[in-house]
Amino acid sequence: MDIELGDGSTKRPFPPTAWELRRRAAQQAVDEARLTRDVLVRPATAAETSIAQELYRRIAALQAVWDARDQLPPLTHRLRLLVEVGQLVRPLVDPDTGSGDVEQHLREALEAVAVMCTAFGTRLTALEAHLRRRGAGGRDSWEDLAQFEQELHPPGGAEGTCWWDAQGAMEVLSQMREGLFAPLLAS
Repeated sequence: MDIELGDGSTKRPFPPTAWELRRRAAQQAVDEARLTRDVLVRPATAAETSIAQELYRRIAALQAVWDARDQLPPLTHRLRLLVEVGQLVRPLVDPDTGSGDVEQHLREALEAVAVMCTAFGTRLTALEAHLRRRGAGGRDSWEDLAQFEQELHPPGGAEGTCWWDAQGAMEVLSQMREGLFAPLLAS
């Protein structure tokens, strides 16, 4: 995610991470699907409607608990939510197990979102292992776990981009819900 400067321009304090590149690809795919959906003359297929209903509902649930105080520290909680969305989306776009009649741009957007979300799994695994090692000595409070989490992913710098990347992924999901699924379900 870029930082907006006072003159309206933006800059990035460090090179984009692999997560940022996946987020950008997912954002572009969602935008293309939304724009394509706007010009399609045919109504949504049953498969598209089913996928939109399921993901519209699941993303709303994700948004509701995004900032909730869980048993997990905040970044771990958010990464787990994103990985769950990726695991939900992947079978929906699998041609062997998923729905059949889905417009190509929508399928590509869903695939890009699945890649973006499931990629957080490696970071989540490392973070959970770190928390287990740090918390193995005793019963740590939520605040202690949040502090341990920040040792591995401080809010600034290259490792801290995981915070930005997770927030950026959530923004893509929100835009997909409101800009793509809501109009598709309204038609």
